[in-house]
Amino acid sequence: MEGSGRLAGVECCHLTTPRLLTCLEEWSLADYLPDRPIPCTYTTHGTTIRDGMIRAFGNDGVQLSTRPADGHRGEPLALQADTLLECSLERDIKVLLPCTVNHHAEGYLGLRIRDSVEAEPLHTYRAWLSERVWSQNERDKQEFSPEGIRSKRKDEAPMVRPGSQARMILDHSPLVLVIAEGDAFPQRIAESLGRKFGVATLDYVKGLVKPTLAVLGPEDWGPVKLILVHQRLRVGSGLELTHQLVGTEGCPLPILVAGTEEDVSLKRNRAIAAGAVDFISVDPFNVIRVMKALDETLKMFA
Repeated sequence: MEGSGRLAGVECCHLTTPRLLTCLEEWSLADYLPDRPIPCTYTTHGTTIRDGMIRAFGNDGVQLSTRPADGHRGEPLALQADTLLECSLERDIKVLLPCTVNHHAEGYLGLRIRDSVEAEPLHTYRAWLSERVWSQNERDKQEFSPEGIRSKRKDEAPMVRPGSQARMILDHSPLVLVIAEGDAFPQRIAESLGRKFGVATLDYVKGLVKPTLAVLGPEDWGPVKLILVHQRLRVGSGLELTHQLVGTEGCPLPILVAGTEEDVSLKRNRAIAAGAVDFISVDPFNVIRVMKALDETLKMFA
């Protein structure tokens, strides 16, 4: 809500679209909308280089305006065409990402990062993006007012990002650690399966998981017997975190990846390739199916 007043003698308020809803409408390529578009260059057919402006950044790509400041639209790229995107995210952070044209719209196009991108620039890009998303969300929350948007005070203290720590929801054995975005999914697990399983939760941001479990117990992995990783996280994906747990952290616990029921066979193959025991569908949520998956996995690794 931007404000209130009178229109044609009638009390009214001025509403704008929330940033989150704007992002959701942008082909999943708009997790972060900068206050001002960020300049970039991209290649067209052959080796021609064009200037562009990035109006939105996503975990898997960007929304690129084809109308730079000089008004020249440049040669349009066809759908599925390959391009090389170069952008300075910060003064000391520059990325070079191979992309594919995902879609066209009025005055801009969507570029999806190709699978062939090297791990280092992709990690740099996504780490920068996660910080921008978090900062923007915090700013939006601070500026929110039921009476309208407040202008940001110049004397505001800088925001300090808290570290993530695991938290016990239901102290019971066997204990399942649910790694997810927010508390909604772990709470559902606890409410539905609390008679049979204990539940701890970790709202994952980034970094190693094992140090965050110290609050649960003195052992390396605490009393946790199984880890349930939701496919959608604040940073990266459930598959990336699973690969980190198994490869980097040497996690000895069984891991299940959870997500939506679409393309279950494909998601199961990818989850197992990342080091998980299996993939289970939790959306829509079926209590019996989830309980059976957790129970069978724990028996397998008992």
